[in-house]
Amino acid sequence: MAVERYALGLNDRVTIAGVRYRPAGREGKANLLRQVVDDAVVETALSPLTDEEYARLREAKRIRIEEGYFSHAYQLLRDRADGGDLSDLHDLTDAELRDIAWKVEWCVRFRHAWKGIAGRASRLNKTPKDISNFIAAEKHAMLQWYVDTFGTTRPPGRREAGGSRKTFDYPGATTLLGWLNMLDAGDDRPGVLRRQYHKCGNREQLDPRARGIVDKHVRAFASAARPKVTDIHLRIAADLKLLNDRLSPAERVSVSERTVRRRIAKLPPILVDLAHLGHKRALLKYAPVGNGLVSLDGLTKLERMDRVEMDDWEMDLFAVLQNKHVRATLGANAKAEERRLRKNRVAVRCTVTVAIDVVTKCVVGLQVTPFAPSAAGSKSALRSIVVDKGPLVALAGAKSDWPMTARPTEIATDGGPAFQGDFHSTLGRLDIEHRLPGPDPRQRGTIESFFRNIKRLCRLYTGQSFSNVVERGEYRSEELASLLAEDVYLHLVRFIVDDYHHTSHAGLNGKRPYQAWHQAENNLAPPPDHFKRMLSFGLAVPNRFLAADGVTYLNSQYVHPLMGKLRGLVGGKPLVIVTDPDDMGTILVRVPSEFREQFPGDGSYLPFECQDLHDLTLAEVLQENREARRFARQERLAGYPFKLNALHDLMKEAEAARRRAGVPSDVISEEQFNRLVKAVERRGLVAVSKQAAPSGPPAPAGYGPGNLGTSVAAPPGRLPPAAVTRVVPGAEELLRPSDMDDEDGL
Repeated sequence: MAVERYALGLNDRVTIAGVRYRPAGREGKANLLRQVVDDAVVETALSPLTDEEYARLREAKRIRIEEGYFSHAYQLLRDRADGGDLSDLHDLTDAELRDIAWKVEWCVRFRHAWKGIAGRASRLNKTPKDISNFIAAEKHAMLQWYVDTFGTTRPPGRREAGGSRKTFDYPGATTLLGWLNMLDAGDDRPGVLRRQYHKCGNREQLDPRARGIVDKHVRAFASAARPKVTDIHLRIAADLKLLNDRLSPAERVSVSERTVRRRIAKLPPILVDLAHLGHKRALLKYAPVGNGLVSLDGLTKLERMDRVEMDDWEMDLFAVLQNKHVRATLGANAKAEERRLRKNRVAVRCTVTVAIDVVTKCVVGLQVTPFAPSAAGSKSALRSIVVDKGPLVALAGAKSDWPMTARPTEIATDGGPAFQGDFHSTLGRLDIEHRLPGPDPRQRGTIESFFRNIKRLCRLYTGQSFSNVVERGEYRSEELASLLAEDVYLHLVRFIVDDYHHTSHAGLNGKRPYQAWHQAENNLAPPPDHFKRMLSFGLAVPNRFLAADGVTYLNSQYVHPLMGKLRGLVGGKPLVIVTDPDDMGTILVRVPSEFREQFPGDGSYLPFECQDLHDLTLAEVLQENREARRFARQERLAGYPFKLNALHDLMKEAEAARRRAGVPSDVISEEQFNRLVKAVERRGLVAVSKQAAPSGPPAPAGYGPGNLGTSVAAPPGRLPPAAVTRVVPGAEELLRPSDMDDEDGL
């Protein structure tokens, strides 16, 4: 016996033995199902439900089908139909059902006005004038009904006679009259209003004798030679001439260029782009980004700040770098560019590191630097997520606010070096999960798509770099650079706060990111307090010792009321301290785990203070140190952008403004910093130590180089020792001759 065929609707909810599914179409003799939990799809795998299985489950009463459950539009249409036949709507998506509900609502409202019922004061006629007046009076109320009902807006309409485009697709008088007539002829079944594009046009206009010739040459349009439409038409005309030579004048065949253009337009765009652009560019064009995740665990819906995506991007804009301290760290290429321009300036492309919340599309972290991507720059962007950005907004002159401050649940990045090392360790200290989705940018679709917005900002200024040299042409990007690099950061802050956050976002169904942030109802994890931020973003310095006068650090003494107790417990054991480059007045000293119970209420760290260094930055402490300048020069020659002066890369040189704005200056790594600390303190120890008095009789006056005999330290013919030993009271160290020089470094 033949089994009854039953096609499930795309918006039905199917329950089998307590497990719920959503149909995903039909293939052969089976309906395809996806499992859902809390109405959210949790499985991408398709489970087939054959007609035989459906019949068996229905007979056993183990299957329940709720028609149109996942479509609010279907439920509205079912209520309008009042039990009528909706079988011709089962294969439509929710978007297509919303279109039909939109048309039905227009018809229902006009019928009320036509009959003078439902609160309508006067009756209308089915004339073009009355229908046009009705549409003009009702269109805004209809749009508000649609937004309130479905939570989204209508797409833009067609261009009107004056050339301007309709703000949304409200119908014209003729269109609305056509909908009314279709409902009248179809016994008010909503299905008569579904689109019938597949029936449009006469598809047999082309002469069958010419179809093979046309199809062959139209397919050749997808060629690496990139032929023009006129070339294809001429090739078709040449082959048709051979055909027409064998036919009588009355039977000859012709094909217009317009017909050729229409058929070329029907070629799959990916096929044409594969031939014209190549495999790599076609792949980037058709697989750029995805929509991001909707759940972290597959069960719980993603909420605000549950997932933040971070990435860096080199701006498509050259900016003028005038800060002499920063220019000195950019290396030989920048100096050569400066000489080429013959001006006291150099043009650079800044690196922007952005953090964006996946759910609300709000930018929650930002960092801009003229250097290449680095873990230090990523740490600064991470720090901006958890600090108050109000002072920075005021400094940038933005009119709106930037309240997006919280501790994310997880941060997703790529596997590049800028998001490893110090950055990864900092996430661990903040109790934030680090997610590495892989190299596929579609797995970080939110952040990848955001950089298109920054390109819009770049286009406002001269000096664009463009995406390639062909597009750039003869445009002299470096010489036309006009925006100061010191101002890029503030301009970008204002663009994000006043423009991007208040622009409708397609990923939010037309809502603004700022609006989505404030409408979210989930509770946010509070940002870390001052000491937690210091532990996370400060610089750890190992092998510090607690003496009777406190902890010595950069030749300064740090003290704490309980340091005597701590010294009595740890003795001469080395300790680890944490410093804050923005305020050198306080350091945190880690208490060994076995002694922490002796300091109840103080946690794992004790804050040691140095009153003389309060409110001083690392830059101000080190800027007069000759050894620090020497170290900076060595780092620069080694290719490391070690920014010892610690000014923010793209802020004006006013350090007070930087502090008021809360802009972080810790743009150095712990490894670089600890090497510097060793060099500075070693020099400081030598400088303050008492030198040993000379001993032995003085050398005769006639003695000089070459008269003191042969060294017994190295046999003749061997190189001299690479280092000499200097002994000072209380310290012994091995110094290379280069360290003994009196150069001023930078």
